[in-house]
Amino acid sequence: MSKFLKHKLALPAILVAGILLTVLIIKMQPSMQHNPKARLAVPALAVSVREHKLRPTINGFGTVVPDVTLSAKAEVKGRITYLHPELKKGAILPKGTVVVRIDDRDYQLALRQAKADLLSSQASLKEMQLTVENTQLDLRLANEKLKVRRAELKRLEKLRKTGAVSQSKLDGERQNMLQQQQEVQQLENKQTTLPSDIQVLEAKIEISRAKVEQSERDLQRTEISLPFNARVRQVDAELDQFVSTGNLLFDVSGMDKVVINAQFPMEQVRQIARGFDKEKLKFVNLSDIKDSSSIFASLGLLASVRIAGTDFKGWDAKVERFSDNLDPQSRTVGVVVSVSDSYKHLEPGVRPPLLEGNYMEVELQGIPSTFLAMPRFALHEQQAYFIDEESRLQRVELKGLQLQGELALFKGGLQAGDQVITSDIFPAVNGMTVAPVKDEKTEQALEAWVRAAQ
Repeated sequence: MSKFLKHKLALPAILVAGILLTVLIIKMQPSMQHNPKARLAVPALAVSVREHKLRPTINGFGTVVPDVTLSAKAEVKGRITYLHPELKKGAILPKGTVVVRIDDRDYQLALRQAKADLLSSQASLKEMQLTVENTQLDLRLANEKLKVRRAELKRLEKLRKTGAVSQSKLDGERQNMLQQQQEVQQLENKQTTLPSDIQVLEAKIEISRAKVEQSERDLQRTEISLPFNARVRQVDAELDQFVSTGNLLFDVSGMDKVVINAQFPMEQVRQIARGFDKEKLKFVNLSDIKDSSSIFASLGLLASVRIAGTDFKGWDAKVERFSDNLDPQSRTVGVVVSVSDSYKHLEPGVRPPLLEGNYMEVELQGIPSTFLAMPRFALHEQQAYFIDEESRLQRVELKGLQLQGELALFKGGLQAGDQVITSDIFPAVNGMTVAPVKDEKTEQALEAWVRAAQ
């Protein structure tokens, strides 16, 4: 056999031997288990979602304005004879303080004249009433006399037929009867016109009474006093100045109560309203409501205010009404709240007075309700990063979400005891494996935030 042939036969044998050796090696190797679930876990801080009963709170902003104002104008003309020495811009004066007097001498005279005219008209009416009574009496007497004259005339007419009396005597008696008839007619005419005369006098009396009342009002208007505890905003009057009707004297604002028309996001107000007791609302009779604030008080809606951007103490407030300040662009709605007697609770350096123009932060608290709570900073828009039972990250949409301070409050999407991620994970991929570590610092802070909100 040639060398070439031997070499050609040796190649397949070597190849077969190599394959057999490879198979043997593979079989001798330990089997490798492939685990498609095995992934690199990302460390993540987490806290547990817990259930709490809280008052939902929303915040808005508005400006202090007085509840009542008075722009006092002269209602009568005359010279100012008195001006209160403390009637100056910024001064505070109590209710009932007389601040302006106008010379009242002409108005005193006018009142006396009006009263005299009234007495005169009343006396004329009494006289006329007596005339009515006398006329009635005179008419009765005249009618009696007429009866007598008629009877006498008939008697004389009979005697004249027998020639017992003269014709001249009969004519004389006929003349007497005619005169008596005339007297009766005159009295009857007088009696007819007297009621109209009385009506004229009664109307005159009413006019006189009106003049007296007008004179009394004019006299009262010469003295101006404050109808409420007031802070002076402007003074336009001077002592000895002659004023005409309509001249501005001063401008004041009420001290007993101020109001703030604050703007709130509509969605937040809607969330607060959802907590109202619908059963109570069924029995609210709007026709019996004199003060709309009583409705909100009965529903448990609370309010407080404080000067925005300061650490000053705040004031308890009362929700008065929803205003008509609806801004569709900013999607906000106005809520009017009031604070009474703010000056009585003044604490220098701690709680200053509420002055017109103060920019205020207004807090509304709804009725207590059960919420799930988590840190606000752990929110991702409307979502939370939830760790499921297999330690995987899941994006969860929160239902009924409300933001309150450092808290994110919600009604659904998660359950109490569920873990949410508080650390930054990027990228946060749905289904990625995480290794949760309890965020004790945030847990403690969360408890403190909840206590502050209760």
